Amino acid sequence: MESFGLEAPKFVKILSRKDVVGDELKIPSSFCTQFGERIRSKFHLKLRTGFLVPVEFDKRRGVLMGLGSFFNQFDFKGGEMLVFEYFGRLDFNLSVLGTNCSEIEYPLMVNSFQTCKPVRVKLVPGGWRFAKFMDPTEKIYDEIDLPLPFLNRCASALYYHFRMVLSNGKNFLARYDRDSSKITGFHSMCEILGLPDLNSFHMLLFTFDGYLKFDISAFDANMFEIVFPGSPIRCGVTGELAVVSSRFEIKVQPFHMERYCYGVDISTEYMSLCSMWGRNDYIVAYNGSCSWKLQVKRRNLWKRTTIHDGWIDFRNDLDLKAGDVCVFESPAFSINHFTVSVISNSPGQANR
Repeated sequence: MESFGLEAPKFVKILSRKDVVGDELKIPSSFCTQFGERIRSKFHLKLRTGFLVPVEFDKRRGVLMGLGSFFNQFDFKGGEMLVFEYFGRLDFNLSVLGTNCSEIEYPLMVNSFQTCKPVRVKLVPGGWRFAKFMDPTEKIYDEIDLPLPFLNRCASALYYHFRMVLSNGKNFLARYDRDSSKITGFHSMCEILGLPDLNSFHMLLFTFDGYLKFDISAFDANMFEIVFPGSPIRCGVTGELAVVSSRFEIKVQPFHMERYCYGVDISTEYMSLCSMWGRNDYIVAYNGSCSWKLQVKRRNLWKRTTIHDGWIDFRNDLDLKAGDVCVFESPAFSINHFTVSVISNSPGQANR
């Protein structure tokens, strides 16, 4: 269920008993304000198995309609969590967490809207999720317990240390203690964000990639994702710049501006960086308060690396023109997360 393009803030709906016998869900008003104009009146919610849920969007009310049959088919009782992800295009990705705060084992269902067989969800690729709600009676500063259902699913893949990546691309090192089933090192997250503890958040959502990385999404009381200020090389609290460890540049060519772009080459000058990416991989580019997930592919015996899916959204959102130069920079231990700046080729237009 890989998607590329603009990364909108996630939002989560915790289903009530009233929700699961109904047919509608309300979208957070903050999401509608930011992205309502992009959302079409009809689209699908896509689960990791390929299961499609056709819905309609009432823009005036900020409501999704047509969910009743989905709730019935999955036999939701209330208390389940739906995680919505939007990449600026037609459909939404949808993940489901059970009442135990761990991602469910998805049933292999099909419906008349599917064009292929259901896919059995695995840890790799795609990862696995769990949620941690903040307890107001307990200050959380350095360690978090892993829920048992998540451990039952992922314990064999857990090593002793991980990179934790925040929504602004900043990362820190954390450690896993097998004896206590705890992850420690969150004091670094507090320091990055300039916070005394993690209790200012309502919930943290963790996505384990099955290897050595967790992505962390923080949510407010309205279950809307908090996008932290800053970028991989710039601290949003102090404005301090990190040391740039890796970089590459792309000069926008006229054929990069066409309606259908079949790949943007990354110069072989940067082969040492590209060699650290997989054959089919991704990078995330951050500029201002926005980020884009871009698909990267390595071809011709690993000698050619190109950006594919996500480029057109990235190009259009940044209003790129032929001749502009995009500079991608990342700090150490961050080969997939880049701060991007644009050197403009247009007279009178500022760099960004």
